[in-house]
Amino acid sequence: MCAEDEYEKDGLLGSGSPSKAPAKQHRVMARGWKQYISLFALIAAAFAAGYAFHGRSSSNIVGNVNILDNSGSVSSAIEDGLGTSDVPSPLFNASFTEYLISGMKNILEKNEFGTKKTYYVYDSPYNLRWPDNEKPTWAKKVIPYNKKTPLDKQICFVHVGKAGGSTVGCMLGFNLHCESHNDIIDLLPIVTTHAFHRGINDCLDDAKYYLFVVRDPLARMLSAFNYERPNATDPKAHRSQGPFSRGKLYDECNFQTLEDLAQNGLLNKHPNGVSDQCRTRANKAVTGLGNYIAHWYFNYQYYAQSVFGTKEDNYTSTAPNSNTNILVIRNEHIVEDWNKINVILDGHNGVLQSSQVPRNNPTAPKIPNEKYLSDDSKAALCEVLCNEIQIYKELISKAKNLNNNDMDQSINELQQICPKEAMNNTCLQERPDFRERIESTLGASANAASLMRSKVP
Repeated sequence: MCAEDEYEKDGLLGSGSPSKAPAKQHRVMARGWKQYISLFALIAAAFAAGYAFHGRSSSNIVGNVNILDNSGSVSSAIEDGLGTSDVPSPLFNASFTEYLISGMKNILEKNEFGTKKTYYVYDSPYNLRWPDNEKPTWAKKVIPYNKKTPLDKQICFVHVGKAGGSTVGCMLGFNLHCESHNDIIDLLPIVTTHAFHRGINDCLDDAKYYLFVVRDPLARMLSAFNYERPNATDPKAHRSQGPFSRGKLYDECNFQTLEDLAQNGLLNKHPNGVSDQCRTRANKAVTGLGNYIAHWYFNYQYYAQSVFGTKEDNYTSTAPNSNTNILVIRNEHIVEDWNKINVILDGHNGVLQSSQVPRNNPTAPKIPNEKYLSDDSKAALCEVLCNEIQIYKELISKAKNLNNNDMDQSINELQQICPKEAMNNTCLQERPDFRERIESTLGASANAASLMRSKVP
């Protein structure tokens, strides 16, 4: 896991000059069960009624959401969306909601939450799938789990690296190198029970709800590139990390900034030229096909295809059902999106304030102008990132907590950085198939790492 500074702005909108840029489970409730037993029959009936969400689209910018389609394009508009009075049914009965929240509050107060760390034991699909592997500490929760929460109402947290996932994960109660632990006592942290990050998938096979934290793809790419740059004061640091050979980009090809990679690797503007091998590495790295930078390799497509599979082969999917519900928190709108999800769950509105959003290990720039991207570099990167951008748009358009205005907002923001890809649904490069990658990486076994390392050109 990495320390992330995802809640910052990366200065991508500048256009002319360099930026100044800066399991046996613990019982959660010790008391209070009996008085609620009489409600269980009613709650069961409510659960049987289902949780009906309605699809919608922003405009013809995003077509049919079809992450299951491996063709690389998105077609025709999806049906109109939520109106002002067309609100989804809440996930929980109101009394059960208050029961969960009050129980959590009692436990946290009793354990002096925030001053000492207690890991709560959850049933772990990861340990069942890969009994020889140890589930990492970051995937454990420091928020107590109520076994009365139905399995079909639990949420899987999909942590996409450098998209704001550590910030949100800490607020959800996962042990993600948090500077402070969650004190947000409401439904979303309670029902988000398992996590999926890189090769560690601890989510249920039939998980119905997936919470993605997303970020503008170019901003995510820039943040990951700067984070993973080798430490100039320690020649051995970060040159390789497991199967990832970042030194092949930063050292051998001398791509010290993303601007360098775009200008010399994609546009070939270096006065003395760069080798064909370095140009190939640059393209494969940006598309996620080369395993040089971990968070580029584990990109939106990796997580989407892992969760939803493909038409050709659903067995790689943890949830091949196309009706799987997606919830999305946009890095640029964390507070707004968190609160909307909490309301859908029938939790309290406005429970999260901007002052409660942590900044996890913010770091100063390692080298001058590392966040600067010229206009032609942005255009080149956006073109190669096209498939990632389309999946990013698909995830937002399918999110049950976002409406047409939210979609328009994100498309408008994306249009300022990648205008062509924001408005179009097709890409020059075919969308790759990650089935082999998913099969080889899930479980994070030593054999999988060895296989991946052997493929680094």
